Amino acid sequence: MTSALEEKLRTAFSPEQAHLLAEVIREAYDDLVKAKDFNELKAIVADLAQAQKRTEERVDQLTLTVAELAQAQKRTEERVEELAAAQKRTEERVDQLAAAQERTERAVKQLARQVGGLSEALGGSLEDLALEVVPEILEYRWGMEIEFCDRDTLPLRNGEYEFDLVIRGQVAGRPILVLGEVKSNITESEVERFLNLVAQVEAPEEIRPLFFGYRAERAAKALIRDRDAVMVTTRGKYFP
Repeated sequence: MTSALEEKLRTAFSPEQAHLLAEVIREAYDDLVKAKDFNELKAIVADLAQAQKRTEERVDQLTLTVAELAQAQKRTEERVEELAAAQKRTEERVDQLAAAQERTERAVKQLARQVGGLSEALGGSLEDLALEVVPEILEYRWGMEIEFCDRDTLPLRNGEYEFDLVIRGQVAGRPILVLGEVKSNITESEVERFLNLVAQVEAPEEIRPLFFGYRAERAAKALIRDRDAVMVTTRGKYFP
């Protein structure tokens, strides 16, 4: 562009003047171009600065969000640890309860064995007492002559049954068979059951059912009277 400009200027100026004038115009043009590029660059830089500012603001927001998430995560982890500790305590408590339950079951079984043994011992003692007391009461109340008094197994229509008390003898010359049931507490259902057993015994003697124990329910006493049976208590009381 400079060569073409000098050629045009030489038509009006000397070669030296044309060359100098061309250089001045070129430098002015370059300055103008540079000024234009600089303004554009300034605008670009300004845009970049705004973009950077927005980016930094966004980064600040993200940083705050990340911090909040970190705090939330920390709280969550703490809560999880608390729940884990609570679960551990619960499991330990369950293990303790299971151990206590096992000890309780063992204690109940042991108590059941003790009660069973006591019941057997008590039952045996009552039967022994009945063997001593009942014959004397029958001798006094009925004038019965005792020929046999002991536990015994008798045949039934459908099998056999071991009676707690079997007394054979005579009353006014008549043979009598007394079948006794020995219980600490005599209930109505036990009276009914025993009387049904007695009804299945076949014997040549007159059969009289008898109950012996510490006490009897009111309904049991009424049933004993209604069915012509008798009861003797451990204190020697006779009814009816």
